[in-house]
Amino acid sequence: MRKTPAYLWTTIALLVGIAAGGTLPHALAPLATGTRAILSFVVRVTPFLVVGALGPAIATLIRRRLAGRFVALVLGWFVLMSTVGSFLGLAMGAVAFRLPFQPPRGSLAGGMRMLRDIGFGGGASVAVLSIAVSVVIGAIGGRSDWVYARLRDVERGIGRAGASVGIAMAPLILALGVMIGVEFGARLGASHYGVVIVWSAAMAVVWWLFYVALILPRVGHVRDPVRLVKEYYLPTALFAAGTCSSLVTIPVNVASLKHYGVRDEVADLVVPLGAIMHKGASAMQYMAYGPLIAGSVFGITLDWLHLLMVWPVVVLYSMAAPGIPGAMGLSLWTGVLFASLLGLDDPLRTSFVGTWVALTGGVPDMFRSSGNATADGFSAIVFNNNFDWFFGDRAVASNTDARVS
Repeated sequence: MRKTPAYLWTTIALLVGIAAGGTLPHALAPLATGTRAILSFVVRVTPFLVVGALGPAIATLIRRRLAGRFVALVLGWFVLMSTVGSFLGLAMGAVAFRLPFQPPRGSLAGGMRMLRDIGFGGGASVAVLSIAVSVVIGAIGGRSDWVYARLRDVERGIGRAGASVGIAMAPLILALGVMIGVEFGARLGASHYGVVIVWSAAMAVVWWLFYVALILPRVGHVRDPVRLVKEYYLPTALFAAGTCSSLVTIPVNVASLKHYGVRDEVADLVVPLGAIMHKGASAMQYMAYGPLIAGSVFGITLDWLHLLMVWPVVVLYSMAAPGIPGAMGLSLWTGVLFASLLGLDDPLRTSFVGTWVALTGGVPDMFRSSGNATADGFSAIVFNNNFDWFFGDRAVASNTDARVS
């Protein structure tokens, strides 16, 4: 049992919960109600989790300003790739679910109202405000040793909480499955999960092609994709999919890169930093989940303007999410964000967020984790093959001088 991957347990728990809730909706209705109450509380404390994760990260980056030009370039690349990835998800969602490129009548006015709400205390303002507070606190922590120490205490506390959530993840997903089963029925709930799995797999293929067919040949100067797939991609992607964690995959990722020929100083910096700050595949998929879950599962109208408004926030969230454990991180944050922008009130709001967290966990998380981890490695290959161009005569001597192809 210990050797069984965590994603398999959560998938089994979700399907069992959906079947139980759909088969015994009246008997398990109290459990579904209790799950909604617990989740509603978690949703309310989400802004504090955002600040607790993003604040220390910003402070650490400020305090490590002596890391120099290389770190700045890597961080800039990660921001760019996360932005591009999230736009790919936006475009796929808009095309696949036929969202109008021209705003329908009343959509623009509704979008302006939501933008006004973000600025003046509406439902979505909490998400944006939490980021602003994180930036301010992080900037203070970057200059104050006492504040920085307290931020690190919070960061460690979140990490300890993460271990507890990891232990309780299967029962939690089981309860969420019961809630879905009670609300939608066993067959429809399982059908929704199957659609999310297929949708996640399709996006994983697009993300892979984006790097292997476009970025690596043109920017990374990779000429032998077969060798790349065999020596780097497959061992790293399979391990990341099995663990559902970019952080856990770091040793395998670094070792595979060095075996492929990436110099030590590049692999040792880019991969750990990417595991913390770079979640382009997640940003892509969570953007594309919006039209699927809102429209197909709940029948709520979503247009391209909604996606454009959540786009920059999802990018920021994807770079802060590693401080929050598992499904209660980026999955929860984006679910709350979409619910706020759609103006949902309880109990629909809590049902929407709970369904979002449950349906995007398990097998879909395998595809996201694999895409995130290998994108970190692909980024290391890009920097390795352009290292001398970036730094000229300041390039650090390493164990390999040739580009890897």
